[in-house]
Amino acid sequence: MRIGIIGQKWLAAEVFKALLPVYEVAFVAVPNPQDRLWQMAMAADIPAYSYGGCGLDALAGQAFDLILCAHAFVFVPAHIRDQAKYCIGYHPSLLPLHPGRHAVADAVAAGDRVTGGTVYHLTDAMDGGPIAFQDWCFIGTDETPADLWRRALGPMGLELLLKAADHLAVYGFIPAEEQERV
Repeated sequence: MRIGIIGQKWLAAEVFKALLPVYEVAFVAVPNPQDRLWQMAMAADIPAYSYGGCGLDALAGQAFDLILCAHAFVFVPAHIRDQAKYCIGYHPSLLPLHPGRHAVADAVAAGDRVTGGTVYHLTDAMDGGPIAFQDWCFIGTDETPADLWRRALGPMGLELLLKAADHLAVYGFIPAEEQERV
């Protein structure tokens, strides 16, 4: 199974480390070459692209079974999504609650006691595609957004993204349930 990873920092690096021994990692795309994912890809002789400033057009014309976004913060246009059988991302909230870049901070600021993570299918709608997998966790009383990410939401993202890749490998599809309107 050919997989492309778009992302950065700890989550993308951990996804790369977990997928590399099991699947064909066809490429990684990062915001800049200083990211640890870029360095790991170079060491493993995997093609790496920087989408900082030029987008994802370097990926045009390739075919993949799965493109997954792990801490990506980049819009993946339809012509790139269409090159893969599935294109998914991880969002650190129980979508449709708290979409957007500041989801973890928004959940904490709202006084939520429960939050979670969502693997969803990428579409033109920001954080609005069909849901594949979700999990939840409690928010600690004095927990900061950074604490919550490190303790629960980052590891949860890793687990859910790997679950999606394995589900595709075993069953040939990734579930998709439309998000409820809030």
